[in-house]
Amino acid sequence: MTKAKLLILLLLVAVSFSVHSQTIDGAYVKALYKSYPTQKTDFCPSCKVWVNPYYRSIADTVKHMPIVTFYVYTKAHRLLQESADIPRTGQYASWHPAYGQPDETDSYRHANTQSADMIAKGHCQAWILLAWCADAAILSDTYTFNAGMEYQGQNIGTEIATEELCRKLTGFNIPAVTDSVKVWCGTFGSQKTYTDNKLTITVPTHYYKIIQYRLYSGELISVCYWMPNLPTEQRSLLPRRVIDHTALVANLGFDPMTVFNSPE
Repeated sequence: MTKAKLLILLLLVAVSFSVHSQTIDGAYVKALYKSYPTQKTDFCPSCKVWVNPYYRSIADTVKHMPIVTFYVYTKAHRLLQESADIPRTGQYASWHPAYGQPDETDSYRHANTQSADMIAKGHCQAWILLAWCADAAILSDTYTFNAGMEYQGQNIGTEIATEELCRKLTGFNIPAVTDSVKVWCGTFGSQKTYTDNKLTITVPTHYYKIIQYRLYSGELISVCYWMPNLPTEQRSLLPRRVIDHTALVANLGFDPMTVFNSPE
């Protein structure tokens, strides 16, 4: 057994033991969020940056929209997630605000009483890609910094198609072509707002995503997606949502890849 395979095996055992031995309750989650406070940033007047050990985010805390998030998903993460088998129930499925930010639960309930189409808590960095350890799974379900008001059609359409692509690239049900995938994701625009209890949340017009990975052959691949936040979106439409990087930057007014990045 190679050292790399041995390391992965040890991580699998450690994560599985950790998930099943910890008591994950409300007090644990509250303490977890308190460990990672948001910070000021000059990215926009109402923006804050949030950094945790798993992904990074800049969000507009007035519009309650993630502007740019960044995560490096790896083959090791996929194997850990499959081994840990964290259930999407209880605290692992509950949504929370970042420390010091408002709880948006009632706002989403209110929006869904007003909207003809279901509005989901739409992840930027996907739960399934982060559910390789308890803390990462919990922190994936964070209002504003990792979620926007996303129509369910988009949520289970082109958005989930990009998540499935990341898993496949690292070997889920097909041969892997890479060991790691960089993922940038955020929301853009305003098509509607919902106000409840003095909290106004913007429904974005688009989600965007950049997926970058290096093939085992050495070739660097980057794919950008510009995904309309519409109830009518479907998985099959993903190829039509591909956009040139230059055009994406022009749409956004900034380059996500220069806001956050990491060495290969």
